[in-house]
Amino acid sequence: MSVGGPYVVAGPTAEEDLETEEQTNMANATARLFLLAALLYHSSTGNAQPSSCGKSNISVTVTPTENYFRGQREYVATITTSCACPLKDVRVWCGGVEDSVVPLDGSVVEVDEGMCVLKRPVARGSPVVFKYSSALPVNFRVFNAAPAC
Repeated sequence: MSVGGPYVVAGPTAEEDLETEEQTNMANATARLFLLAALLYHSSTGNAQPSSCGKSNISVTVTPTENYFRGQREYVATITTSCACPLKDVRVWCGGVEDSVVPLDGSVVEVDEGMCVLKRPVARGSPVVFKYSSALPVNFRVFNAAPAC
């Protein structure tokens, strides 16, 4: 049995090719626009995103002064943040500070069972600073900090 005639496999017409290409270009442009919008949103929020700010963004430095009080050296504790968002509810382990001969500034920090509780948020460029005295420098460890934005 023979089947007659040549077989013609018809592909898309030039018009269909152009329409498919336009649809592909439109989809690519939409995807690029969405990606650009997401990138701009992410870069505009930067470090201010609350989810990216926390206790890991807090640093505590201790600097000795030349002053001594009843055998205890005076130290300056400086608490800073690298986050663009201020951090509130900052609590720092500070065992030994409660024995300070130098009275702590109650408007800045209070000690509660070995924990220093800061009275104001820590903001980038606006460190929380207080003085204390101790036989040895205190090993401050950040326990808690929450974003305030």
